[in-house]
Amino acid sequence: MSTVISRPVFSENQVLSAADVNAIVAHARDSRQRHDRHLHSWGIAYGLMLEAAARSDPSGNYVEVSVSPGVAIDGGGREIVVTESTRVSEDAFDQLNITDSANDPEVHFYPVYLVGRDEQGSAAGRRVSQCLENPSTRVQESYFITFGTLGSAADLDQQVALDADAPAGTRPKPWKILLGYVSWDGVHFAAISTVDAGIGRRYVGARGGEVTGLGDGLALRSAARTVPDKAALVIDNTDGGQMRFGLHDSLGNVVPVFTVNAQGDVIAEGKILGAIAGGVQVESGVVTDGLDVPLPAGITQKQIDDGEATVQITVTPRYQQPASLPTLGASDYWLQQPLECRVDGRRVVCLVRWESTSGVPAALVLPGVCDYVCMGFVKQETP
Repeated sequence: MSTVISRPVFSENQVLSAADVNAIVAHARDSRQRHDRHLHSWGIAYGLMLEAAARSDPSGNYVEVSVSPGVAIDGGGREIVVTESTRVSEDAFDQLNITDSANDPEVHFYPVYLVGRDEQGSAAGRRVSQCLENPSTRVQESYFITFGTLGSAADLDQQVALDADAPAGTRPKPWKILLGYVSWDGVHFAAISTVDAGIGRRYVGARGGEVTGLGDGLALRSAARTVPDKAALVIDNTDGGQMRFGLHDSLGNVVPVFTVNAQGDVIAEGKILGAIAGGVQVESGVVTDGLDVPLPAGITQKQIDDGEATVQITVTPRYQQPASLPTLGASDYWLQQPLECRVDGRRVVCLVRWESTSGVPAALVLPGVCDYVCMGFVKQETP
C-alpha cells in the first residue's frame, strides 16, 4: 500500500509533543519540495557564478576562485542557498586526485559542483531533563562544493530524482549542480570557464501545459527586462491580437522585427529565408562557366533528386571583358560574340568569342560570365 500524505490536526487542551510540532514543519517543507521537484526543473535560480581574482606567488600567477551568493533547486526539490561569497578550496580539489598529469601541456577544465546537505545545528539552550542528552534544536540547510573528473558533467541529466509519492523526509542521493569549470596547473587554479565541451550551467525552468498571461499579454524574455538589446517574444491583444519578436530596450519594450497578427498577416523587417511548400523561392546573381548555379535558400539538391522540389534556371550572357585578353591600341576594342550560354543540370556552360576591331590579335574563345535567375518550387504535400 502506498504511503498516504497526512497533515497534523489539533484539538483543545491537547498536549503537543515534539513530533507534533515537527510534523507541522515537515508537511510544509515536503509540500514545497514536491512543488519544486515536479512543477519546475532543477538548476540555478539566481547568482552562483564562479569568480576569479588574479593572484601570484613564487610559483607564478594563478586565480583565487570563489562562488557568488545565490540560490539553486536540486532534483529533489531542495532549495540550496549560498548567503555569501564562498572560496573554492584548492586543497579539496587536490585531495580528490582527479587531474591528468601535471606535465600535460593541454589545458583541461574540471567541473565544479554545488551539493546541498543538512547539518546538525546548535543544541537546546537548556536541558529538558538531567537524565537526557541535550538535543539539537536546529538543522542547518547547508551545502558543499566538490569537483568532477573530465567529461563527468555530461552525465548530470542521468541523476535520478524522487518519485511523486516518495515518503515525507525521503532524500535523494547527493544532487550535483554545475557551477562552472576550473583549470589546474598542479599547484593552483589557473583559470575558470562557464562552458566546456558544449556543456554549461543549467538554470531552473517551469513545467506545465498552459501559461496564462496577466495584464492582457504575455512576454518571454531571454534576459531581465532592464538589460537592453536582448531577444524577447510578446503575445498580446494589440489591434485584435499580435505576436511580436524583437529586442527589448532598457525599459522592457520590445522593438519588433517580426509580427504576426490574428488575421495571419506577417510583417518582417528582414528577409524571409527557407522554402515554403507550394511557394516559389528565387535566387539570382552572377556565375562563370563550369560552376553550378546556387540553389535558393531552403532548397537542397537532395530535395530535387527525390522529386520533392524542382528548379527553373535562366542564364543570360554578361559583357564582362576577361583580364586575360591582350591589351589593344587606343582606337581598338574587343567585340563579344556569345557562342554558348546554357545549363547542364545546374552546371553552367558559357563560351564567348572575342574579336578585336583591328583583327589583330586573332580571335579568342574563352569561358564566359552570365547572369542567372534560379526559381525553386517545393511540392505541396497531399493531405
